[in-house]
Amino acid sequence: MMRRSALGATLAALLFVAPAAAQDSGASRLTLSDALDIAEGHNPGYRQASNSAALNSVEMRTIWLDQLLPRASVSLFNTGFTGNLQRVGQDNFGNPIQNPSADWNYFSNTSQQLGLTWALQGQSLLHAYKRQGLTGEDRALTETRALTELQVEVQRSYMDALEQRELLRAEAELGDARAIDLNVAERLFSLALRTRVDVLNAELAVEQQAFALQQQQTAYDRAVLALRTRLGNDEVGAIELVEESLPLFDPASLDPDALVRMALRVNPEIQQSAVAVRSSGLGVSESKNAWWPEVSMNLFVYRRSQQPRGSSLFNIGINEPLESQFQVQFSIPMFNNFFQNKLAMDRASVQLENDREVDRATRLRIEETVRVASLELTNQWESLRLAERSLEIAQEALRLAREEYRIGTRTFEDLRSSFDQEALTRRQVITSRHSFVDALLSLEVAVGERVRSAVVPSTRDVGAR
Repeated sequence: MMRRSALGATLAALLFVAPAAAQDSGASRLTLSDALDIAEGHNPGYRQASNSAALNSVEMRTIWLDQLLPRASVSLFNTGFTGNLQRVGQDNFGNPIQNPSADWNYFSNTSQQLGLTWALQGQSLLHAYKRQGLTGEDRALTETRALTELQVEVQRSYMDALEQRELLRAEAELGDARAIDLNVAERLFSLALRTRVDVLNAELAVEQQAFALQQQQTAYDRAVLALRTRLGNDEVGAIELVEESLPLFDPASLDPDALVRMALRVNPEIQQSAVAVRSSGLGVSESKNAWWPEVSMNLFVYRRSQQPRGSSLFNIGINEPLESQFQVQFSIPMFNNFFQNKLAMDRASVQLENDREVDRATRLRIEETVRVASLELTNQWESLRLAERSLEIAQEALRLAREEYRIGTRTFEDLRSSFDQEALTRRQVITSRHSFVDALLSLEVAVGERVRSAVVPSTRDVGAR
């Protein structure tokens, strides 16, 4: 009897021994704020988006320098050796004749050249600046989306770990309650008020609860591992989660229409869709550049040494005179590749119309997502209220069932049905509370901004009474 009674106490003690062991092994306390900070600095997905956004300033500076300043090219010590044989020459009238002194002529040369090139067609400079600005804006929005998604994922993982730990505590408390029921059944059996069947059923309930506790311990360990993966820091050791107040509040104050308007204004996905439309509009303007005149200027300054045989090979002397060449070209490529240019313009116009439709579809989808998430949040709030009320009823029913079992007016099967219902509703309350938080996070993801107007710490006791 003492062994069976101690079994339930052992189950209840498992939960409280584990945190103490974690503290003794040097586990660090991890708050939700700490988890968000660690993830922002180490999560691989977000760091990729952040690294890409860091290119914006460099590329914008390069665009200005590349478009405003001429492109420079330098060729140093370009040397060569050439042999030439001419068997046919020309007479005074330019007619080809046999060369009477045909022989090999050998000569070498070395040249160094500095070239400057600058080209402009239509509004290419302005278009390049706008294109780079849109690219940078899209990268910044991608980084914002990545950060928002990361914060939501970390919050989900953290809250899920807290939920699994709370369920673990509930299972431990249920194990303690099953041990008490086993002790009562054994005592009544010793007084010949119950049969051996009741004792075996009570012992079976204790064993089943031990199995449920073991399964819940595994679920909690998995949730902690998922959280560690979201953090992305390989150096994080054993962690001990700190209790966080759940943002539980009545969502009746949230206006779905106002949430939709907010989402259409601040949601990063919608903003990226608008950037895509502007980018397509710029593409239409870029395709029309083919009708504009093209101006290019080239300046070459070079020194060239050319002498018979190998005298100029690797000639690095500076006594050769400098030569220069300046070119200005003005062309009107309006009719060059006319049909291909016209096709490019038509394709750019179609792409613009398609991106506008994609933007409209995105706005409709975001509006639907916000309204659905708002309905789900309200539904989870009502489910939580019903679950809490059901738990109060189930706990009172279990208390009365235990009293009736002790006085002999209720069988053990009836008692078992009552505490199964109480255990079920206790789990439902924990699950409903965290389901509300999950629905709130989904709504904030759809809107693109925090919508919780107040954080009401939950002080309801869902433990055994």
